[in-house]
Amino acid sequence: ITGANVAMGLVPLIHSITDTLSFNKTTMIRENLIKALIAISVFVVLMAALGFLFDDELAAATSWVVERIGFVGLCMILLVTDTFVTPFPPDILLIVIAKSSLSEQWPFYVLILGIVSVCAGMLGWGIGRWLGHFQFTERLFGEFKDGHREFIRQYGFWAVVIGAITPLRFSVTCWASGVMGLRAVTVFSAAALFRIPRFFIYYWIIASASQWL
Repeated sequence: ITGANVAMGLVPLIHSITDTLSFNKTTMIRENLIKALIAISVFVVLMAALGFLFDDELAAATSWVVERIGFVGLCMILLVTDTFVTPFPPDILLIVIAKSSLSEQWPFYVLILGIVSVCAGMLGWGIGRWLGHFQFTERLFGEFKDGHREFIRQYGFWAVVIGAITPLRFSVTCWASGVMGLRAVTVFSAAALFRIPRFFIYYWIIASASQWL
């Protein structure tokens, strides 16, 4: 058996491994997109139901919140919830805007919230980068990093996009991007290009969903 024969025999094996890796990457992207579409559909239905059944109650509650903490308070809440991993969804703040007096100038307020969310995401990325230097983080993410490092490098931008435009936790996406070593410019580009428009789209859904029933 010559070296050439061994090399020729390895070619099909290499192609097989490459095809398997490509299939796994495609499957992972498809699964995440399906989850994102399901989350958006549930969000639309939920907003329509809440707006139809509890419109007056929402108006009273959101007006009370605005009177107590103002728009600056809403920005501070968003900065915390999109920086750290919390169960608080930022879309509640959009409901506050849509159902209160802030709705009179909603484009300005929604834009500011989008910018605050992008800044919070970058803070979360920085936290992830910092945590990535600790041994416990390496043990926690080590196997994932070894198995999916190339996937993150190739599809990291779109992974951040999925976290930016869906109801999924944006802070988790940014933390993971930092731990995985994704470049800051990649995370910022994905967040700035898709997170801010996402706030406008979700506001429109919230403001008009009750009229769909």
